[in-house]
Amino acid sequence: MAGDIVGQTWEEVSGSVVEDPDGAVAALFARCETWSGRTVLWSIDNSRQQVPVDWAGMPVFGPGRQLIGFRGFGLLRMDAVQEREIPDAAADLIAQSLVNDETLPFRPPEEIPSEEPAAEPAPSEEETWFSNLRDQVAQALASTNPPEPEPIERDRPAEKPTQTSGLSNAERNAFREIARALGARLEEDAPSPEEAASEELEPVAEAAPSLPPPAGPANGDRILDRLPIGILVHRGESILFANRFLLDLTGYDDIEQIRTDGGLVHLFRGSPALGEAGGEDSALALTNRQNENIAVTVRSSSTDWDGEPADLMVIGKASRVDAPPPSPDSRIHELEAILDTATDGVIVLNETGRILSLNRSAEALFGYDERAVAGDAITVLLAPESHMVALDYLESLRSPGVRSLLNDGREVLGRERQGGSIPLFMTMGRLGDGPNRRFCAVLRDITVFKKAEGELIGAKHAAEEASAQKSDLLAKISHEIRTPLNAILGFAEVMLEERFGAIGNDRYKEYLKDVHASGSHVISLVNDLLDLAKIEAGRLELSFTGVSLNELVSSCVTLLQPQAARDRIVMRTSFAPKLPPVVADERSMRQIVLNLVSNAIKFTDAGGQVIVSTAMTDRGEVAFRVRDTGIGMTPEEVEAALEPFRQLATSRKRGGTGLGLPLTKALVEANRGALQIASQPSEGTLVEVIFPPTRVLAE
Repeated sequence: MAGDIVGQTWEEVSGSVVEDPDGAVAALFARCETWSGRTVLWSIDNSRQQVPVDWAGMPVFGPGRQLIGFRGFGLLRMDAVQEREIPDAAADLIAQSLVNDETLPFRPPEEIPSEEPAAEPAPSEEETWFSNLRDQVAQALASTNPPEPEPIERDRPAEKPTQTSGLSNAERNAFREIARALGARLEEDAPSPEEAASEELEPVAEAAPSLPPPAGPANGDRILDRLPIGILVHRGESILFANRFLLDLTGYDDIEQIRTDGGLVHLFRGSPALGEAGGEDSALALTNRQNENIAVTVRSSSTDWDGEPADLMVIGKASRVDAPPPSPDSRIHELEAILDTATDGVIVLNETGRILSLNRSAEALFGYDERAVAGDAITVLLAPESHMVALDYLESLRSPGVRSLLNDGREVLGRERQGGSIPLFMTMGRLGDGPNRRFCAVLRDITVFKKAEGELIGAKHAAEEASAQKSDLLAKISHEIRTPLNAILGFAEVMLEERFGAIGNDRYKEYLKDVHASGSHVISLVNDLLDLAKIEAGRLELSFTGVSLNELVSSCVTLLQPQAARDRIVMRTSFAPKLPPVVADERSMRQIVLNLVSNAIKFTDAGGQVIVSTAMTDRGEVAFRVRDTGIGMTPEEVEAALEPFRQLATSRKRGGTGLGLPLTKALVEANRGALQIASQPSEGTLVEVIFPPTRVLAE
């Protein structure tokens, strides 16, 4: 029957071996339907006969209804063999070319006896004939000198030239491709049925019908564009012609785009052996418009183009040969090689936890060869304190319950062959199910991680110890400073009151006032330091009770009102009605309010405003806000102001220790609140103390 059609598509088979007259089978393929009783005509090898085949088939689907292919059978009806029909126009052209013109490429090759034996085995007759045919077709179609028509004597136009032997399968496929390429051009010149009938009435001698000149550039281009192979004509590095197949293959619209991108050098830049391509098919790489390489076969020959010598290249896509699937043994060896390259140790265990195999990383990790520990329990590779951990882990994987799903790994201590110990993180998993199931243990060396963890823990302890020492030092210093300061302040007050007699000079009274003010400032600084140290050390004693925020803020504003009046600053208040109490320490809350309001007064110019308010938010939070129209701060300055002992470099020097905002923030957080600051330079600052709903008491 037909030649080798394995690997061809239905469109290729139906164009060469099988005839599907009405395209019914192709439509069934497209719709993925099941059919039976469909008749196609199948060509018989080395013959012009065709045999009808009653065909039945059905689609085959894989997982997810994915189409895999089709399968079926055909019934050959040998009692209905018929002659294959050839289109009249193509048949006349082929017959006349074979009989009359020896220069055209349709003449079968002549056998030339060789006097000396060839050094290499010659290609088969069909391969040689088809290769010569392809070169000569392109050369004949590119010729610019049309042959002169000659009168011929014929008895009947319908007769075909006789042949001494049947055509081979390659010859018939070549003729069929040529007939399809030339059929469209000859269709309009083919005689009508009436004219053909009149010609058959009586034999006369007449001139052969004039064929459209194949040499004309327009006709030749159209014919070459229909060929199923690429045609490229060049002279040196200058491209003269490229047919449509080659343009589509490379992604170009016309030849000018190829010339713009670099011409012949660009097309074959991935093939340094282009100059070696000759009469034999050479495997080269063709570069398309997207700079991607395409595997092609190229055959070069000489030709004439526009009356001058040129080079002709016949280019075809290289056939792709699918690699055979790997054998199971090669697949196993590949997986073993992958495991050997892994940095983690991999151990395969049987149902009872005995070692079946180790990869190379596990051998290097423990210092054991696989043969030395094969058959031993996995505990031979673990320290005694990790035996129960590993066995319990393995038992949890054997059980069918929830324990088998909680596979989060275990930390174990491995034992080297030399006696050392290695901290490891072990992960186990099941390899299949059934009575002979196996388990896989993956062991990762976490020595580096454990070392880093120890360093972090040590650094944390050192930092905590340093913080505790700092807090203790501050507490001791504060205590030692507060005692003499209290004495200084006490004596200054007694002298100012003149309890034991009058002071003779008023200037001494002014000095005593300065001494008392300075001492009060120092004692305030010491108290702030002591409170900050206690908060950082977690030793600040707070008494949480229900605090009425409106009453506390109102008393603080009343206390600071004289200071605001002296600085000619307007102070306004806005308290939310029926504000519920908050759970906080009253003493520390009073200190928070005093610090924030005094800061607002301090950094607001004369004529400015300070607005103190309380509110209940939509989320159930209680907010205390202080807004001023002072100098304001940038985000960087806000961040610096919240650090201890940092004072802002403002245009005006203000008094202070740099502990106001840091201490306030620490006290707010100690009361389970949050401090938020929003500020703009030259516009003012808004400070908010937010208490979450969990710190708000219900009414």
